[in-house]
Amino acid sequence: MGIARLAAFPLALVVMSAHPLHTSLAEMIYDPAAKEMRISIRVFVDDLTKASNAYAASHRTTRVSSLPLIPDAAIIQYARAAFMVADRGGHLLSLASCGNKPVGDLMWVCLRTSVPAGPVGLRVSHKVLFDLYADQINIVQAAYAGKRISLLFTSGDGFKRID
Repeated sequence: MGIARLAAFPLALVVMSAHPLHTSLAEMIYDPAAKEMRISIRVFVDDLTKASNAYAASHRTTRVSSLPLIPDAAIIQYARAAFMVADRGGHLLSLASCGNKPVGDLMWVCLRTSVPAGPVGLRVSHKVLFDLYADQINIVQAAYAGKRISLLFTSGDGFKRID
């Protein structure tokens, strides 16, 4: 085998396996002026399509038909079911859509919620794609009051508190 072919071999394996790591990232940014938490969830489009289709099929909601034309309603329904925020008393907060943005093979799903008392003490659950992959790992990065925290979620994890 020539050097060029050897050098290309690892790249070919990466391309063939698509994205072998099953991870997603959620960024939560608190806006004190609006008293609102904005959440951006980054997920691979193909995974989001599979998860949204499965969720739609099991909940009789809008089915996602293809990669390029994912209905916003299906994305939001799945995101709201898999990513949750609860107040200090454990009551789920309503998450409103603030849009979706495809970037290459990734989709950024934007949600927002009112948090008049601020983010400290909120509880977060990030189960996006746990229904598809046993090895899924999700990260939440929260930014508020000049502070940044990270929470790590694996299968079986429940809510985690923002302190």
